[in-house]
Amino acid sequence: MTHPDHEKGEDSAAPRYIWLAETLKKRIAANDPPVGQLLPTEHALCETYDVSRHTVREALRLLAEAGLIVRRRGAGTLVISTESKAAFSQRLGNVDDLMQYARDARLTPERTAMVALESTLARSLGVAPGGEYMKVSGVRGVPGQPPIAVTDIYIRADLAPPVEKIVEMNGLIIEWIATTRGIATARVDQSILAGAMTEREAEALGCEPGASALRTRRRYYDQGGRVIALSDSVHPGDRFVYEMTLLREAEF
Repeated sequence: MTHPDHEKGEDSAAPRYIWLAETLKKRIAANDPPVGQLLPTEHALCETYDVSRHTVREALRLLAEAGLIVRRRGAGTLVISTESKAAFSQRLGNVDDLMQYARDARLTPERTAMVALESTLARSLGVAPGGEYMKVSGVRGVPGQPPIAVTDIYIRADLAPPVEKIVEMNGLIIEWIATTRGIATARVDQSILAGAMTEREAEALGCEPGASALRTRRRYYDQGGRVIALSDSVHPGDRFVYEMTLLREAEF
């Protein structure tokens, strides 16, 4: 018999295994099954959710990476926690994944200013110096959870929104540029660096100075290769995880 949650996945644009993983996460969070009990077998999950064995295994892999289950050969899949080991999980796959991050991890802006990219800043962001940008600084987070990032966003001045609209956008600036300015993001370059938090970053995130952190720097480009915006974010190492799936394009 199909589980009632199955209907929610029919129109999802996400791969089936991601949808299944999120569905099972909700069940586990609701103590179905409780910690210390086994999940249904792979075969049972295939029948319940009308998915392939590969889909089930990939979904279980994501749950294991999130620290919710442990898979033991010959003993089944044991639920060990109702909460993920990280406060926020972001998949890396395409531009839409990054857009989803902006929707889920809302930005609370704290400061805005017009700035020029001097050489040291431009070099750290991976672009040529010069040009005027609107800098928006703030904290990203999910309601009811500790903040997951401090972020500086640099928006090309001719594309920047009115300052009074920044707060109501909740950080959906790239989408606003696409719909209002007619300039869609065609490519995003991203760098991920490990490091330690500064005192300012630690204070904003409620962490100890020098705590481990992940820094992400992104460059958003239009179809013609011109920079739309830049971002520089610092995430506490214990509140954020990146997930990615690599597929072989051709058999050898």
